[in-house]
Amino acid sequence: MPGIGKIIFRIMIAIIVILLLLIALIIGIGVAGNKLTIAVTGVYTVGRISDDAILGCTFIPDTTQANNIQWEKVGTSGVVYKYENGKSVLNGQNADFKGRTSLFISEIKSGNASLKLTQIELSDAGTYKCIITNSKGTGEDTLTFKVGGYTDVVVTSPSNDTLRCTSSDWYPKPNVTWESNSEDNITNTIKTTYPPALFNLTDVTSELHGAQLDVEYTCKIHTVLAQAVGVSMLTDFGLQTTARLEVFNSVDPLSVPRLWICALLLSLLLGFVHH
Repeated sequence: MPGIGKIIFRIMIAIIVILLLLIALIIGIGVAGNKLTIAVTGVYTVGRISDDAILGCTFIPDTTQANNIQWEKVGTSGVVYKYENGKSVLNGQNADFKGRTSLFISEIKSGNASLKLTQIELSDAGTYKCIITNSKGTGEDTLTFKVGGYTDVVVTSPSNDTLRCTSSDWYPKPNVTWESNSEDNITNTIKTTYPPALFNLTDVTSELHGAQLDVEYTCKIHTVLAQAVGVSMLTDFGLQTTARLEVFNSVDPLSVPRLWICALLLSLLLGFVHH
């Protein structure tokens, strides 16, 4: 329990520090003039081909009047999404995004301008702008959206001394590395192939030969965006495996409230400062 107490204490200290910084930011904004530059924060995001993704953006909201939101993609014509005076305005939307974009309308008043993009394509990768305008002023931020292919790894044992890692639909082409907790050199016992898949994606099959009983082997399939890790061990009772998929610096769709909770705090603090 003492360990839990220390963790809670550290969390409380971190929250206090963040609140103090936010107060300082708001006070600084408050003395800048009647027409302000809104603090807008975009979040670097990684998306998987054919999945949905959330491009995170938070801001200090105006709780009494309309908050206008415009998403743009740098280097393309038209808008990605536009929300003005309480409704979507899509007549100037780029054709590549038609029917694939939406906002979290009920959360705009709390400072959440995040964009949901469905059925992700490789061409969606790029730099995006989140632009906010309301009675407090105008603000914008840019964010980078990376798109790739990645899936879980499956480890099997096609023979008594062979381990096989397989994973499908990778982009860009991944690297594969094997590790073991023994001192044996396994470099020359590995064979990896990359069968082509649809839509410029790549499947991966990697085999390690000469695997020994009760030795732990780790297979890693990785790119700059993600890695799939399979840990396996041959035993007298059969093959034991665990696997995990790690995506680097992505926004989990289930964590959307975490993106705008900071903006909600800012809104509350803003009201406190003005009073």
